[in-house]
Amino acid sequence: MPAPNDWLERSLWVLDVGHRGFAPVTWRDDLGLAGLAFADPALAERHRDRLTRARPHATAARRPRVRLLELAGDDARAREEWLHAVLDAGAARVGFDVDPERPDPAAFELTGALLAEVLAHKRGLSCM
Repeated sequence: MPAPNDWLERSLWVLDVGHRGFAPVTWRDDLGLAGLAFADPALAERHRDRLTRARPHATAARRPRVRLLELAGDDARAREEWLHAVLDAGAARVGFDVDPERPDPAAFELTGALLAEVLAHKRGLSCM
C-alpha cells in the first residue's frame, strides 16, 4: 500500500540494525533501494524473522541484530530522523507494508516527499 493518509498520526514499525540512532534495513528491487515501514506490526515481524533466517551460517558477531522499532504516531521527530537515515543509506523510496513474497511497486513513496511532509507537519504544529 502507498503511504496511508494518516501515516503521520499512526504508529509505524521499522526494521533497524543500528546500535545507536537509526540504521534502517533497506530493500533492493529493480528501481534501487527503499526503506521499509509497516503499519501492520505482524508483517514487520515476518520481515524481521525472514532476515534473521537469511544468514543462518553467519557468526553471531558478524550478523547484525535486526530490531523492530516503533515510530509512535505522535513522534514527528523520530519520523524525521528515520527518513534522514533512509536517505543517508541511499534509499530514494519508502515501501509501506511491502510483502516480501509479492512486492507491489504501488506500495512505494518517494523518501524526499515524505520527509517534506513531516517537516511541513512539524512547522504546522509549532504554529499552534
